[in-house]
Amino acid sequence: MPQTEVSILDQVEEYASLFFTVDEIALLIDRDPVDLRREIRHGKSELARRYQKGKLGTMLEMRRVMVQFAKKGSPQAEMILKEFFQKMEGSE
Repeated sequence: MPQTEVSILDQVEEYASLFFTVDEIALLIDRDPVDLRREIRHGKSELARRYQKGKLGTMLEMRRVMVQFAKKGSPQAEMILKEFFQKMEGSE
């Protein structure tokens, strides 16, 4: 039974949130990895948006944890957040 487009989009978002590679996601959703990579890089499709949303959603969770560690005095977390801050300022 073929998967619906919504089901595939949900899967892509979930797999990206778990940091699967594009090749791994392609295998899991039964797509050609070259075509999937091209669609993600082009960035204009709903699939590309969902891939980015999944990946960034997990990064958001990780950064929240990192901020909490930094507030508790973790020097490693403070250094990582400083790098994030510099990257953010550089993109403005």
